[in-house]
Amino acid sequence: MLTIFNLIVYFGTTQIFLARERYDVEQGAEVVRDFLSQESALTVDNLLELLDEYNATRSLVEEDGTQYILDKSGGIDDLTSDNQDVAIFNKDKQLVLTTDKSVANFKTGTVGKIKIYRAPAFTGYYSTAKVYSKNTKEVIGYVTLFQHFSSYYRMRYCLVAILLITELAEMGLISHVLFSSTKRFLRPLEEFQGVVSNIAETPGDLTVRSAIHSGDEIEEISANFDKMLDQIEGYTKRQARFVSDVSHELRTPIAVIKGHLGLLKRWGKEDQHILEESLDAAYHETDRMSIMVNEMLDMVRVQGSFDLHKGEKTDLKKSIEFVLGNFRILHPDFNFQFSTSVEECVFAEIYKNHFEQAILILIDNGVKYSSGSKIIHVTLDVQGDDAIIKVQDEGEGISQEDLKYIFERFYRTDKSRNCVSTQGGLGIGLAILKQIVNAYEINVSVNSVVDEGTEFTLVIPIIKAKQDKTD
Repeated sequence: MLTIFNLIVYFGTTQIFLARERYDVEQGAEVVRDFLSQESALTVDNLLELLDEYNATRSLVEEDGTQYILDKSGGIDDLTSDNQDVAIFNKDKQLVLTTDKSVANFKTGTVGKIKIYRAPAFTGYYSTAKVYSKNTKEVIGYVTLFQHFSSYYRMRYCLVAILLITELAEMGLISHVLFSSTKRFLRPLEEFQGVVSNIAETPGDLTVRSAIHSGDEIEEISANFDKMLDQIEGYTKRQARFVSDVSHELRTPIAVIKGHLGLLKRWGKEDQHILEESLDAAYHETDRMSIMVNEMLDMVRVQGSFDLHKGEKTDLKKSIEFVLGNFRILHPDFNFQFSTSVEECVFAEIYKNHFEQAILILIDNGVKYSSGSKIIHVTLDVQGDDAIIKVQDEGEGISQEDLKYIFERFYRTDKSRNCVSTQGGLGIGLAILKQIVNAYEINVSVNSVVDEGTEFTLVIPIIKAKQDKTD
C-alpha cells in the first residue's frame, strides 16, 4: 500500500510539473513573438538593431553564411529563462538566429502545437508561433521556443529521493510498530506459556496462576485457565482431605477390630464370653466404618457436583413433600408434620438433589436425636423474595457451646446429645449441609434449647417470575 501511494504521488507530481513545462513553453513563445513583432521583417540586421536598442551584448557566429548563433544576454535573456532557447525564422521559414547551436538545423514545427524535441544536447518541449508585424499586420516570420527538461529532471530526481527516503522511513516506523505490537501481543502468551511450563515441571503445585490482564482474548483464556486450576486445586485438596479423614477415622475401628481378633486368637476359642464380646465389637466397628465411608463419599460427591448443575431450578414445596414421604415410610413411628401458607409452586435456583439432600439431613438429624417425642415439624413460607423453611424437632437440643461447632466435620455433640452406638453418625451431615448452603448463597440459622429441641431455618432466594416446572 505504501509503495502504491508513493507511485501515485510520483506520477501525479511529474504530470503536474510536465503540465507546468508545457505552460511555460507556450507562454515563452508568446512573449518572444510579441518582442519580435516590432519589426517589419525578420532579418539579421533588423534583429541586431532591435537588440542594440535594449543594450544587449551579443556574440554572433556565422554558420554556413546564413545561420547565426546568438549568445543569450540582454533582451533575449530577459525574455526567456535559463532552461529555454529560441530559434527565429523569417517568413520563408529559414533560420535567422538561434540561441543554441544544437537546434541550428531545426525546421519550424507546427504552429500552435507543443511537441517533444530530442537532441544529443537536450530533450524538452518546443512550441512554434507566427510573428505578425505590428505595423503591417503581416506574417514576418516564426519563432520556436525550446523548454529544456533540465529543471524537470532535477525535480524528478529530488522527488524520487524524497519518496525513497520517506518510504524507507515509513517502512522502518511500520516495522518498529509491528515489532512492538507483536511483542506486546506475545508477552501475555509467553507469560501463559511460563505458567503452563511451571505446572508441567511441578504438577503437584497448583497454586500458580497466570493472572494475565491484557484486555483481549488471551486474558479471557487466562481467566478460564485459572478457573480450571481453581477447580482442580479444589478437587485435589478435597481428595487429599478425604484420604486424610478416612485414614484418621479408620485408624480407631481397625485398631479395635485388630485387638479383638488378637483376643479371639489367644483365648476366644475356649471362652464363649470373649468370643461373643469380640464379635459384637467387631460388628459394631464394621457398621461404624460403613456409615463413615458412605457419609464421606456423600460429602465428596456433593463437593464435586455444584458446577455441573448451575442454573437449575427446583420446586421447593414438591421436593419437601417428596422427602417427607420417604421418611414416613422409613420411620412409621414418627409424626412428620408439614405446614405451608403457599398454595402454588415455589421455585428457587438450586439443584433438586442438593435441596432434597439438605432437607433430608435436617430431618434425619431430628429423627436421630428425638429419643422422647417423635414429632418433626417442617414449615414453608414466603416472605418477599425469600422462601423460609424451618425444620423443628422436640429432641435433646444442643448446648450454646456446641452450636458454634456443629457445622465442622466429624464434630459430634456428645455432651449434649447422649446418643449411643452409631445412631448419631460421624458429624458429617451438617458439614455437607454447610457446603450446600454456601454454594447457593442460602442463609442458615439454628435455635436450640437443651432437652426441648432444635429448629433449623433456611432462607432461600426464590424466582418470582413464571417458571416451567422441573422434575
